[in-house]
Amino acid sequence: MCYAGDNPRPHRPPPGAYKARLGLISLYDVENNASRLLGACARRAGYFVAEIYFKDWINNHFDPPRRAELSNLIRLIRRNKLDVVGISIRASAYHKVAVQISEMIRRFCPNILIMWGGTHAVLDPEACLKTADFVCRGEGEITIVQLLDCLSSGVDFSHLPNIWVNTPNGIIRNEVGPTIQNLDTLPFRDYTSPDKYFLMGNRIKQGDPMIDDPCFQMMGSRGCVFACAYCYNSELSDLYKTRGKYFRVRSVDSVLAELRQARRVFRNMKRIRFDDEVFLFTDDWYREFARRYPVEVGLPYEVFTEPKLVRREIFSLLKESGLQVVYMGIQNTNRVNADLYDRRGSDEQILHCVKIFSDLDLDARYHVMLDDTESTWEDKRHLFDLLMSFPRRKFQLYLFSVVIFPNTKLARRLLAEGKITPADLEGERNKTFQQIRVSLNYPRPPEDLFWAAMLVLITKDFLPTKFLYWLAGNAFLQRHPKLLAWFAQACNIIKMVIVVFGMWRRGEMSWTLVRRWANVRSLITQ
Repeated sequence: MCYAGDNPRPHRPPPGAYKARLGLISLYDVENNASRLLGACARRAGYFVAEIYFKDWINNHFDPPRRAELSNLIRLIRRNKLDVVGISIRASAYHKVAVQISEMIRRFCPNILIMWGGTHAVLDPEACLKTADFVCRGEGEITIVQLLDCLSSGVDFSHLPNIWVNTPNGIIRNEVGPTIQNLDTLPFRDYTSPDKYFLMGNRIKQGDPMIDDPCFQMMGSRGCVFACAYCYNSELSDLYKTRGKYFRVRSVDSVLAELRQARRVFRNMKRIRFDDEVFLFTDDWYREFARRYPVEVGLPYEVFTEPKLVRREIFSLLKESGLQVVYMGIQNTNRVNADLYDRRGSDEQILHCVKIFSDLDLDARYHVMLDDTESTWEDKRHLFDLLMSFPRRKFQLYLFSVVIFPNTKLARRLLAEGKITPADLEGERNKTFQQIRVSLNYPRPPEDLFWAAMLVLITKDFLPTKFLYWLAGNAFLQRHPKLLAWFAQACNIIKMVIVVFGMWRRGEMSWTLVRRWANVRSLITQ
């Protein structure tokens, strides 16, 4: 096996005598689309790939690697005789776990090259290279095959685009390669290859951990047209500014072909969730999709959108074709969104979307972000009043707590203004393990706790509207918000029982969901 720079650890077989063997480790993310797609690309090029899904995440809780899990990981790496291991880190919170795993691999498998990739490697490659031999910063589908070609033929790979390499003489920082413009040329994600493993607890379970899930997650595009300050897409769009169009879409043919294939593989599939950053396509694309989807797939589906993109004509088409659930980001008040998150909009825009979704009888789920550094009492009251003006039937609030990822626009801004310190960045503070979806037992200032509890109560439509306004204006509860939080949590449990029963009745409740969300110590809001 070849190596980059002067790294003495790996061996070199004669050129052409060997095909390198790849391992892909996904940390706490069994849904990882990137691992499946990279694996499919490498397999299409004739290479062996072992996909290892190392633990699954649990909401607002960190379950550290256990000795048995680490031992099983090393056992799999040795059993599959891997030459290079790619560790996918989608969330910066798992940086320290990646360090721990990398050190274990170096100790017990000293000849293996270690590559880090994923969102965290894009946002903070310098920190990653304190541990990894090299990182992949750009789109990896072409790079992974080029890397394996180099390793197999004994050619130095330190020149490859998208790769930053750690050498004794310093870091080699290659430019990013061009974006893949025609997404239809990529293979479909691989769910069926036998060399897939899920490690959690004392067991090694062979097979794809998502294969029995009732919800199949799908993407018809890549990238995003927006540049919200808290999101990694703002950094990626800047990174690729001169390397081709960042937001790209697949053809309807490609999307439907993958869905037809998935229906043959996913035995319990009940619905589709399009995980695109925003479900944004041309009118011709929408019309062709709406005409063909009911015939060729015919399952209920869900999409993500943004207030600026909602049009009655298009959503009527989608509703007729099977759309049932819409997720839309509101985030906060217009002032906070503009000043902190680089999002522009108006209350009128949001209310227009709400009316369309209500008229079409869509299950609308609105994303809201709390615990920021900017919101005043007036902002919090304004947000409450805005959300209370929605029809209280058939909508949900997904409440998130702001997490600040390293090297995003939001992180740089707040650091420059002195409102946070480097210890507050994800990867150091690891807030993801404590509060990603809002739970009311998380320590927050009394004012924030009061308004968080009020937002939790909005979607409890068994509570009268007048009663909620009375609670919002109650001075005693404002001074003693824990009482309100206890009441809100009791109502939340009632709502969650109703939601879980509905999912169970529809056959959409899976062990994966139970494992992730049944965290009694930090119950999410619903």
